[in-house]
This record gives sequence, structure tokens and C-alpha cells, in this order.
Amino acid sequence: MTRRRFYVPGDAIRDRTAHLPRGPSHHLRDVLRLGPGETVEIFDGEGNGYAGTVAFDGSEVTVGGLEPLPAERAEAPLVLAAALIRPARFEWMLEKAAELGVHAVVPVSCRRSGVRIPADTAARKCERWNRIAREAARQCGRSLAPRVHPPEDWDAVVSRRDFQGYARLVFHERAQQPWEPGLLGTAPGGVLLCTGPEGGWEEREIAEAVRAGFRACSLGRWTLRAETAAVAALAVVGYHIRLRDGGM
Repeated sequence: MTRRRFYVPGDAIRDRTAHLPRGPSHHLRDVLRLGPGETVEIFDGEGNGYAGTVAFDGSEVTVGGLEPLPAERAEAPLVLAAALIRPARFEWMLEKAAELGVHAVVPVSCRRSGVRIPADTAARKCERWNRIAREAARQCGRSLAPRVHPPEDWDAVVSRRDFQGYARLVFHERAQQPWEPGLLGTAPGGVLLCTGPEGGWEEREIAEAVRAGFRACSLGRWTLRAETAAVAALAVVGYHIRLRDGGM
């Protein structure tokens, strides 16, 4: 039987004991009705996983006697820069991106984005997105939870220096170049995938990305929904990254 898994922040794990926050504590004790002495798994979202034994101390739930689980294989960073779309669809996409091995997600505001995140709600929205990513990581067995960044304008993503050493791909349906594994290059390194909004990219957005060194490519002849394009791109590119780096 598969062990139950719970997210615990790294600063709540010390002396081989994890002190579960309120949400996971409630889920363990009141929803799953697990009891003292049962073995569960803990992950901190930073790539560390442990197995230990449940204990109750009044209202506090702890998992003690922690033993490290085998570490996840290190992989080249895979980052998704995805245009903001309707909330339910964006959150579905985040969940699937986490399951497909993305390391980080950058929500992007494009010229045709139909969704804008007001500055006064951005922090709360980002906190929710990160909870969704952690829950998806918990469900699929990852110890590394993807980080969801605050929203950025497309111009800022194009000019970010920390992505300039990556293979940078921007997907859009009118690109002449179809996606092919050769676009990743032969040297291992990070990969940035960019997918557009429900209204599609403007030509000048693609042009400025190409001038900055991005490669524009398509996922085939069909016009995909924004969230479908993001998931399809992550699936095919992530598979070929693992083939390239010997991780299959």
C-alpha cells in the first residue's frame, strides 16, 4: 500500500522530527484518521523526502524518527512562462505542469491577455498558486515542489538575464518551424518554454522574443487552447530533456 505523503516546510523539520502545520495535521488526523505509530512520508518541497512515524502531542501532530528517502535525480531546470488565462484553466494547467516535472512557472501578462492580476491581490493569488503546485507534487510523488513566481510582463520575461543561458522556446500556432528535439541543443542546460494567451500572441511579441534569442516553434497544425498548449509543450519537451540527459 502506498504511504500517505504530507508537505511540511523545511523550517518545521528539525532533530529528525517534522512538526506538521495545521492543514496537514487536520488532514492526517481528522480526514484520513491515521493514528500514532503509523508510517507516513514527509517532503519539504525543496527536494528532500523522509519516512517517519506519526505521534500526537496534545493538538500537535509530529512525524518522528525521520529517515531520508532516495533523492530525486537532478534534472536540467524546466521553466514554463505561461500567459495568464481564466483562473480555473490556469490552475488546472499549474497542477498538470507540476505533475509533468516543471521546476518553476512564471505567469505572464501579454498584450492580448484577457486576465490581469491587480497589484493588491498578486501576493494572495501567488500563495494560492504555490499551494496548488505543492499539492500536485505531493500527489504525484515529487519531493521538489515547483515555485510559482509573481506575474510578470512579457517584456520583462524576454529580457531576464537568468534565462539567457537556457534554451528558450516560444510556441505559437503560426510559427514556420515545427517543434523538434534539436531545438534543445546538445549541451545539458535549462529550458524555458513560453506559451501564449487565449487570444494568441501579437506578432510583435514573437518578433521581440526572436530578436532576444528565443526560437519560435509550433506544436502542429491545430490551434490548441492555451492550457492545452502549455501541457503539450511540457510533455514533449520534458520527455526529450530526459532522453538528452540520460534520465529515462
